[in-house]
Amino acid sequence: MRKLLLLALATGALHAALIRGTVVENQTGRPLARALVVVRPVTGTAAEELSARTNVYGAFEFPPVAGGAYLLTASRRAFAPIQYGQKRWNSAGVPVLLEDSAATYLTIRLPRYGAVAGTVVDENEVGLPEHDVVVYTNTRPPKLMARGKTDDRGMYRISGLDPGSYLVRTTAKLYDDGGYLPTFGKETATVDQAYAVEVTLDEQVEKADIRPLPGRLFTVAGQVISPGQTPFTVTMVSDTGSVSTTSDARGNFQLPPAAPGQYEFYAQTAGVDYRTGKPLAGFQPVALDRDRSDISFAANFLPEVLLSFEEGQNGAIDTKGMQVMARRKDLSGEGIPEVLRPATNGRVSLLPGRWELMLAATPQYYVGGFAGPGPASLERGRADGWNEIVSAGRFSQVKFVLSSSPGAVHGMVKGSGSDVVAGAPVFLESYDLEKQRRLTDLRVTRTDMQGRYQFAGLAPGTYRVLSSFEYQMPDSMSISGAAPKILIVEAGRDAAQDLDLYVLR
Repeated sequence: MRKLLLLALATGALHAALIRGTVVENQTGRPLARALVVVRPVTGTAAEELSARTNVYGAFEFPPVAGGAYLLTASRRAFAPIQYGQKRWNSAGVPVLLEDSAATYLTIRLPRYGAVAGTVVDENEVGLPEHDVVVYTNTRPPKLMARGKTDDRGMYRISGLDPGSYLVRTTAKLYDDGGYLPTFGKETATVDQAYAVEVTLDEQVEKADIRPLPGRLFTVAGQVISPGQTPFTVTMVSDTGSVSTTSDARGNFQLPPAAPGQYEFYAQTAGVDYRTGKPLAGFQPVALDRDRSDISFAANFLPEVLLSFEEGQNGAIDTKGMQVMARRKDLSGEGIPEVLRPATNGRVSLLPGRWELMLAATPQYYVGGFAGPGPASLERGRADGWNEIVSAGRFSQVKFVLSSSPGAVHGMVKGSGSDVVAGAPVFLESYDLEKQRRLTDLRVTRTDMQGRYQFAGLAPGTYRVLSSFEYQMPDSMSISGAAPKILIVEAGRDAAQDLDLYVLR
């Protein structure tokens, strides 16, 4: 019996495929030890996801796998992750196609992240030590990506940057003999006049020097008023980032001197108030145009939001598998999305201020309506996308109206020779043709082994669909330049749309 089992295992191994190779540094070709390599089978391939670390020689090898199509990703700390087969850093990986009993040997080259380096100098070109430097995306509003500090000679280096356009800025700094305003290179306090630096992988932008503008900085201090005595974390937010401090037990706080401008102040307890047994939080917008040691705002119990779900025809709703996503919205832009976990009564506690909510429904429904607290001036997008609310007071309600008649899109992707393409990325964009803008987050899937794709749970409306290995997450401009198919999705209908694989010439 044992001999028969061993024979069966050996026979299976003879008909299995092998994936092995090396991971090397892109610039030098030196082997990279301890790199993580992940193999993900394309839908329809009878295999599971596998991972392995390279050895001291940069080599990796996976156990025998079934024939099919596989996507490989390699990563290591301080290096940009790479999908095997990428044409550029932001294009999608191409599957490795293996027949039974075949073997492939792959070499994956990992590039290093980009970096920005320079010197922060005073009026006489003398380096300023211990001056904070911040890198933002060249967007409106800018998004903080990384920060660093100058050394004793005023020199700095900030690494870990993806390719793209960035703005470099010093923060406000008060020295013994005067202060410096937050300043973008080349010597401007405004975002629109800032000098952008272009970062690429394996390269360092040199001489991104900044001469901060001398100027008056204002005192920032005040008190968070609460029913008990407990320290608060107080955060001051502007359109270019935030800074935090901890108050004393009476709520008194002092933040670093700041430049004139509009700010939002948030306060929250690290734990619970010892008298009430509950967390406390507060919010206050402030226009800073003079020394302010009188900033005062109240902290109360966290506002509660009741999440409710209704079906258009008053039918029962199965909310199992649905997730309500939330992200903080302030002067510096949108925060990182998080999943809300309501209590048994359907309520969640949100810090006071502005938030955006989105319901990730199951494929059996689509979100057709949204209602939440806040003035009419709030940004309300399409119901199945991100919608802004204001968390304030003690209690409010958010309502999602769902329909059990979602639309769907399916089709097949073919290459230049009319052959089906396995593992091809397919992008679906909800789009406003009149305003020429994206309405909700981009949806992405990959074709299966037969070149088929499908999107379900769609709200009625106009969509653009595209299949290409040229992108990982294309923006609307890139999709427009790739001749996408435009289709109308109707409630309860499954639209058929075959696609030709787009290749950038």
